[in-house]
Amino acid sequence: MKKLFVTLCFLLSIIVLSGCNNIDNLHKGEETTKDGKVKIIEYGDYKCSYCKKVEQHVLPKLKENDIDKDKVDYQFVNIAILGDDALLGSRAGHAVQQYAPKQYLAFQKRMFEQQPKSEKNWITKKLIDKQIDALKIDNQKKAKIKEAYKSKQSSAWKVAKKDQQQAKKDGVTVAPTVYVGGEKLEDPYKYANYKRLIDKHTQNDKDN
Repeated sequence: MKKLFVTLCFLLSIIVLSGCNNIDNLHKGEETTKDGKVKIIEYGDYKCSYCKKVEQHVLPKLKENDIDKDKVDYQFVNIAILGDDALLGSRAGHAVQQYAPKQYLAFQKRMFEQQPKSEKNWITKKLIDKQIDALKIDNQKKAKIKEAYKSKQSSAWKVAKKDQQQAKKDGVTVAPTVYVGGEKLEDPYKYANYKRLIDKHTQNDKDN
């Protein structure tokens, strides 16, 4: 009996370590885009308070120093794990990306700014529409975005669900989980950690 227990514990530890290893190497080989931008992939949720920390403390510097200067390709994968309203927010984000991609980061910033300190359902259509109305786009695009995130037949619905399913398949269950140049960040709350890997992979791309 004791030998069986030890064997089970050993097998469990292998499974756990294998899962951790898979997460660490999830984006291995995806260092840069075809045009040489370092890839940054953040798995998050508009309702996640820790993701809000990344938004407040990292994104402003990342945008000014790297995104706006075409050094990096930033992607926010909304895993929408914190309730049905989180999925509603993800659909809206995808609708913005579809019709006004240059305004997406402004929309993301506004959504995190609305985040309360409680875990209640706070992402509503009324709140989302207000953030869309504040974007610097024409009324026609605003109307298209609103229609898309509210329609079950839209690509925004399909892509939001796909993100959720892909994250589950890949074993990403913690938000935020961030990869820079294919490497998983252990501490995603400090810009210096991003900068170190951005510089590393920018130099590697030049050497190659």
